[in-house]
Amino acid sequence: MSDQHAQDPDQQGGWGAVPPVASIRGTDGAFAAAGQTVGPGPAVGPGAGFAGAPGAGFAGAPGPVPQRPRRKLRRGQLIGIISGGTAVVLLLVAGVVGYSVGSASHSADRPVRAFLDDLTAGRVADALDDAGIERGKSDVLLGDAAYAKASDKVTGYRVAATRTDGDTATVRAYLRQGGQDVAATFTLDKTGTDWGVFPVWELQAPELGSVDVAVRGPSGASVTVAGRNVRTAKDGTVSLRALPGTYDVAFDGGKWTTARGGSADVSGFGRTTSTPVQMTTTLTTAGQQAAKRAVDDWVDGCIASTDAAPAGCSFYAYGQNPAYTYTNQKWTLETRPTVRVGSWTTNGWLITTTTFGRAKYTADISGAAGTGTASAGPLNVNASGYVTGFSSDGATFRSAVGNGSSDTGS
Repeated sequence: MSDQHAQDPDQQGGWGAVPPVASIRGTDGAFAAAGQTVGPGPAVGPGAGFAGAPGAGFAGAPGPVPQRPRRKLRRGQLIGIISGGTAVVLLLVAGVVGYSVGSASHSADRPVRAFLDDLTAGRVADALDDAGIERGKSDVLLGDAAYAKASDKVTGYRVAATRTDGDTATVRAYLRQGGQDVAATFTLDKTGTDWGVFPVWELQAPELGSVDVAVRGPSGASVTVAGRNVRTAKDGTVSLRALPGTYDVAFDGGKWTTARGGSADVSGFGRTTSTPVQMTTTLTTAGQQAAKRAVDDWVDGCIASTDAAPAGCSFYAYGQNPAYTYTNQKWTLETRPTVRVGSWTTNGWLITTTTFGRAKYTADISGAAGTGTASAGPLNVNASGYVTGFSSDGATFRSAVGNGSSDTGS
């Protein structure tokens, strides 16, 4: 009976060691789909498996279909993808920022700001170059030295508006000058593009104001504007282009003449002309003395004449008898005229005779009736006229009552 208790060899080395089918991964779904259940079955012969090849399932039943596991991204690949995405984002951001910066740096108001920045800093030469303002020899105020002497200059500004119309732009700004806001308009022309995208704007030279000076005095009078010496034209005027500011004007008459100076205000840009600085010249003490000496020299010249009617003089003798010959003709000044030096007129400084002088004429005569002496006077000596100018030798006098003769006396 011991044979009944002996362990089945099949159970010992084969089937009993195989786990239940239900516990094998991937079989539950297959069998469930087939509507079959797996339970303990009869023992099979040693070495016998299921029908078919060893390791096969039930005959006619489909085997389990294993799913392909997903490949995990390696660390390097993941970093590359993230880096690439970041680079694209950065490029987009850089493009937007670059376009914004490029647009700002190429805006129409940039040349205007550069011009006004240089002007407020006193860099006149740079400012004029920024605006394309050309200078000539007569533009003595368009320099650093002259502008440094001006007051109420542009100390600040603000751009109010920019308008673009095709290839032309207009910039309106307010200049801070002398504690006030002064409106100014600038025009720019488009000259091309940078990188085919950003417009290039060129500031057109703004029209400058001017310092106008009128001197009531001789032509070619010397005046000083902001420390720069200039001379008036024949009409006694001079006009100088100037940047915004207030400029001191003084008269330089040397030792003979003088005039009260003034100041000229140039407000902003455009057709701005300052109120002309009017200066009327008067004679200094030395000038008045020189004028009177010139009058005396003129009188002395008339008295020195050996003619009965001195040319260009205010006195003469008449009634000569043609039957006689006149010799040793001469004039004698008994009293010198007294004059007053007046103000400037269109002909010069007016000289008025306040007291006439007296002159006498004498001559020797001879004829068929014999010899003798002829005389005339005393006659009035009128020395009214004009002092027309000065030189290193003194004043120049021109008579208003003779034949327009003149004399110079120092």
